[in-house]
Amino acid sequence: MTSDARAYYALVTRLRRAGLPFSSLVPESNLNGCEVILTTALEAKQFGQKVLTLEAVDDNPGVFKGQVLSHLDTSRDTILAGVDPGKRNGLAVFYGQRRLALSTLESAASVCMRIGAFGRGIPESRLLVRIGNGNRSMAMKLVELLKKEVPRATIEVVDESGTSTGSSKIRGAQRDQAAAAKIAFRKGEVVSSTPTRIRG
Repeated sequence: MTSDARAYYALVTRLRRAGLPFSSLVPESNLNGCEVILTTALEAKQFGQKVLTLEAVDDNPGVFKGQVLSHLDTSRDTILAGVDPGKRNGLAVFYGQRRLALSTLESAASVCMRIGAFGRGIPESRLLVRIGNGNRSMAMKLVELLKKEVPRATIEVVDESGTSTGSSKIRGAQRDQAAAAKIAFRKGEVVSSTPTRIRG
C-alpha cells in the first residue's frame, strides 16, 4: 500500500519472489481484513501497528518471507535451519512449519553466512540450527563458525542416518536439500546454546 511507484514495484517484486499472496491497495483503501501492510517509511504512520516498511525488509526472498510471517505471528515461532554437511552442503530453512529457503552451498562459511542472514533479519524469533553428523569434521567446523556468526542460536548435532534415502516430499528439492529438510525436524544433541538471549 503505497503511492510511490518505485516502492510499489520493489515490494511487489519481493512478494512474488517469496511466493507470498498479496493484494495491491491505494493508501485511501479500507484496511479491514489486512493482516500486514507493506509500505514505505514515509507513509507508515498512516497505517498503525500492522506495518512493515520497504526500508526495513530484506532483499533475500527467504529472509523477506520470514520477516512477513514473523510479523503476522504474535507467538514468534522458531526459525529452524537444517544442514546436511559435505562437499556440497544442503541447507533448508523454515519458520515453524513454513519453508523459507532451500540452498546448496559449497563452503561452510557460505552456509554460516546464509544462516546468519536469517538470524539477523528475523531477530525476534528463536533460531535453532540442526546439523547432520554424517561428516563429523565438517559438522564440528560448522558448529564453531556458527557460534561466531550467530551467537544467539541454539545448535544441535543430529543423527542423519536415513535422511538421504527415500523420496522427498519437497517439490524441486535436490537430494542434499531434502536431507537438510529432514535434519531440520530431527531432534539432536545440543552443542551450543545461549538461553538467556533466546526467547522460546
